[in-house]
Amino acid sequence: MSQGSAASLGLQDAPLSSAFREAWQQWQHDWVHLPKDSEDETALVETVVELSTQASQRLWRTAYSRVGDSATEQVKALVYAFVALIDETLLFEPWPGQAAWQDKPLESRLYASRQAGEQVPAAIQSLLDDQQPLTRDLANVYLQCLILGFHGRLRGEHSLAQLAKWRLALFNFAWQDEATYDDVSRRLVQPSLATPLQLPVRTALPDGFRLALGILAMLLLLTGLGHWLWRDIAQELQPVLQTSDVVAAPEQGS
Repeated sequence: MSQGSAASLGLQDAPLSSAFREAWQQWQHDWVHLPKDSEDETALVETVVELSTQASQRLWRTAYSRVGDSATEQVKALVYAFVALIDETLLFEPWPGQAAWQDKPLESRLYASRQAGEQVPAAIQSLLDDQQPLTRDLANVYLQCLILGFHGRLRGEHSLAQLAKWRLALFNFAWQDEATYDDVSRRLVQPSLATPLQLPVRTALPDGFRLALGILAMLLLLTGLGHWLWRDIAQELQPVLQTSDVVAAPEQGS
């Protein structure tokens, strides 16, 4: 799919935005369900490295298959932002391998660098400065990154105003709409941000019992219908019966 046709789609279904969302949901699911109480910290870290590397590679293949050669640089930026978001999550969320991840994050393993905290904010600013129409999909990806918790060099209370300004600017550019911060949050709610709804387990009735209930309900329905029909028939026949009684009375008298 070309970027030109992607611009006409809803951004949630645009190729880069949807690929990023799907990849993040899958990675987050794998991360949340990964047992972290293992005493072998090294093995745990290697497991996280493997699932994160595979997620990044799948994202590259998925995004590239959707946009092709026309947006190779944007696919690279997409995957780099994804890696940066994984790193920021694992660097600041407490888990047994946190210290080891600080020593060697995913970016250093895949890109031999540790510059995402500077490069991703710089890329966001550059995109906002240029505001090329064909980068609206990527702008929405960056917006998702910021909403999901990426701060980079802008970590700290002193940078909250700048982050909020970027979120609004990215939203306005990507969605071509003016919005308040509350509107950004309302319109960009993602499944990856929502806690899965835990529905109560429904216990099915045995087949035989359900059949008996069905037969009983049918009998009650037929019984009620029969009484209703008989009431209407009786009302219709009442004048005839009364006439018969009047006619029969003189005959008996004679």
